[in-house]
Amino acid sequence: MKPILKAILLGAAMTVGLAGYTQAQSSSGNITGEAVAGDTIVIHGADNGFHRELKIEKDGKYNVRRVPTGDYTVVKMHADGSFEPGQAIVIHSGSTGRVR
Repeated sequence: MKPILKAILLGAAMTVGLAGYTQAQSSSGNITGEAVAGDTIVIHGADNGFHRELKIEKDGKYNVRRVPTGDYTVVKMHADGSFEPGQAIVIHSGSTGRVR
């Protein structure tokens, strides 16, 4: 095989390999926590517009996946209409933020 052809094939193989590697990189994380059945969890990212509301079921555990990286406020709203102060949480790429 000619040297120039080998170089072209090697370059193409490396490009394909790097493309697969960059796709495997994550630009999101997860938020997990516990609440009382009947509560609603509100997750809001003011900088990126992300907003999610979760109605908590029997076991009280929740896990929100693929949350874009950034700063969030998580509020627990109780069934009686009261709520706890919001908790600030920062999501980094590939990490899981735990709400207390």
